[in-house]
Amino acid sequence: MNINHDKIEEIIRDVAADKIIPRYNQLQTGDIRSKTSPTDLVTIADEEAEIELTRILKDLMPGSEVVGEEAVSSGKASRDILGTSDNPIWLVDPVDGTHNFAHGKPVFGTMVALIYKQEKIASWIYQIPRERIIAAEKGGGVTIDRVPFTPPQKIADDTPFEEIYAFVSWKFAPPPMRPILQEKYKQLKSSTTCTCCAWEYIDLLEGKKAFSIYGRIEPWDHMAGALILEEAGFHTRKWDGSIYKGDDIKGGVLNATSPKMWERIHQTFLDDALKALQPQV
Repeated sequence: MNINHDKIEEIIRDVAADKIIPRYNQLQTGDIRSKTSPTDLVTIADEEAEIELTRILKDLMPGSEVVGEEAVSSGKASRDILGTSDNPIWLVDPVDGTHNFAHGKPVFGTMVALIYKQEKIASWIYQIPRERIIAAEKGGGVTIDRVPFTPPQKIADDTPFEEIYAFVSWKFAPPPMRPILQEKYKQLKSSTTCTCCAWEYIDLLEGKKAFSIYGRIEPWDHMAGALILEEAGFHTRKWDGSIYKGDDIKGGVLNATSPKMWERIHQTFLDDALKALQPQV
C-alpha cells in the first residue's frame, strides 16, 4: 500500500487551516451542540472538517472507506465496517479535544489513522496549536514534521509509583471499577487527563508521562496514538492483554513504556478493579 505522507500531512494541515483554525475562539452559540452529555460537544468546525477530510481521503485512495466520529455519532456511518470490510479504512477525529477547543483551551488536534483488515497501517496526529504533525507507519518508525523521531530514555521499570506521572481515565470505566480505580490512582505522583488523546499519546511518547489507561476505546480516539507508540517501542495492549486492533471497541487500553512496566501497572491498578466485573458465585 503506497502511502504519500507528504500529501496526507498537507491535506490535514489545509483542512485545519480552512475549517478549524478560523473558528478557534470565534464560535457562536449556534456553532456548538451537546451530544451525549453537556461536556460531550460537537462544533461546526468538527462537522465541516470531517466532511472535507472524508471527501479528500476517499479520493486520495480510491476504494477506501471512512469512519468519522461525527458521522457515527449522527448515525450517518457505522463502526460495523471496521470488522467486515476488505477495503482500507480511514479513521477520522476532526477535532480531538472538542471541549477544550470550544472553551478556548489550546489543547486540541486532528487525528487520522489508516487500517486494513483490522491492522494499523499508518497514523497522523496534528497538534494544531503546536503546528506539528506526529506520524507513523507500520514498520517505519515515527516522524515529527517528517523528521525521524527518537524517543528519549524511558523511565525505569521499577520507578516508585509516587514518582510517576500518568494519564488515567476512570470516568468511562464500568461503574463497578470506578471507586477502586479512583482509590488506587492516589498512589501516583499525578493521575490526570487533559481530555485530548492528541495530546496525551504524544506526551507519553516524549517522556512527559510514564503510562496511560483508558476505559473507552473509540477507534478514532486511540488507533492513531496506539500505532505511534508501538512504532516507538512502547507496549500497547487491551486490558485483557490482547493486541489492540481496528475493530476493538469493548474493554480498555493500557499503554506503557515496556512489557514489564505494563504488567506491573496492570497488577497494581487494574487487577482488583477488573475482578469487580466478574459475577459473584
